[in-house]
Amino acid sequence: MDDSRLATLAQQAAAARRSPGQVVFFGRQMTQFNDNGKYAFLHCARSCPALSCAFVTESRDVAALLTGAGLAAYVLGDPRADAFMLGAGVVVCDDFHWRMDEVLATLLHPAKVVQLWHGIPLKAIGFPELASRVNMTPEKAAFLTTMYSGYDTVASTSPYFTEHAFAPAFLATCFEEMGYPRNDVLTRAPRRDDMLGVDAVLYGRLVKHKKAGGKVLVVMPTFRDGGGGPIEEGMLDLARLAAFGERHNVMTVLKLHPYVGLRFTGALPPTLAVADAVSDAYPLLRLSDALLTDYSSVYFDYLLTDRPIIFYPYDFDRYVSRDRELLFDYATMTPGPRPTDPEALFAALEAVLARGEDEHAPARQALAKLSFRHVDGHAAVRLGEYIQRRFTDTGGTPPCKP
Repeated sequence: MDDSRLATLAQQAAAARRSPGQVVFFGRQMTQFNDNGKYAFLHCARSCPALSCAFVTESRDVAALLTGAGLAAYVLGDPRADAFMLGAGVVVCDDFHWRMDEVLATLLHPAKVVQLWHGIPLKAIGFPELASRVNMTPEKAAFLTTMYSGYDTVASTSPYFTEHAFAPAFLATCFEEMGYPRNDVLTRAPRRDDMLGVDAVLYGRLVKHKKAGGKVLVVMPTFRDGGGGPIEEGMLDLARLAAFGERHNVMTVLKLHPYVGLRFTGALPPTLAVADAVSDAYPLLRLSDALLTDYSSVYFDYLLTDRPIIFYPYDFDRYVSRDRELLFDYATMTPGPRPTDPEALFAALEAVLARGEDEHAPARQALAKLSFRHVDGHAAVRLGEYIQRRFTDTGGTPPCKP
């Protein structure tokens, strides 16, 4: 967009009458309906009558899904989306993708931004990442400086992670230990709205499998900036995994990162299933008996289930030297088996899923206490109350934890 058009938008934004109770919600990458943005929006739209909420997305499919459920949603570029954003006093998001769009950033200035983020960080993010010697350039550093600045509030999960992760990573006025809305569904059966954006067919298969006495393993490897991954590099043999499932009545769900381009063709063995990469995996995680991951922040959330986690850092040295530096010591922060080759991996799977061994339970429970101030499944409620208390109460903006 040319500078004159942006200048006109900036004038419109400056002159707009913004309502502190009008809230714009953005999903991951502006295209997805999952993660914290999903559960935050569902609660605030359904249960906070003092707020006027709308979900703005680039995806027509997501907008249609939400409007079909009776929720306010607009496709980016729709004049109604522009009008709503011009009147919005608050933005709720769980990444900064929308801020990369000059038009959106201009339309929404100076609305207050609540950043929920998308996970407790094991990897260095924000300002600590700027000091990284791994995969950092001056241009990237300048970009990250902008993207991690300018927030009214950043959500945290505990005092420990406020101090050691979120406050160092973001420039924000407040850090509120409200927890993550996406984790609410780990503690209860999903409601009707919770199933929006979930692979309902796969969910039904897992429920049936569990009722028949089977077990479920969810595999969620992280994205590697330099490419590769356990499946792509032959470190996780899917045929062997399927055979393991046949022997022990275990269904494995592969939930890959949205950035991973791996595609499966043809029929899969009955003990393997692939969840859509941009679908919401959290109701599926609730049904699982164990999680297999590596460096993904999902394992912090999974601590709330108090079920075994198997870590597979087969490429640890390469990952931390080529892809991302870690914020914390890996061994200290990973309460589970840490096999580094296929033989050790399948030995760990046998121990956990076939023999029911769980020697890491005390360490897992200790990390859960460190990671979560609240374990009640009411993070979305706290968010809605916080937005109303901080932005809409007539007594003035209350103080917050800086």
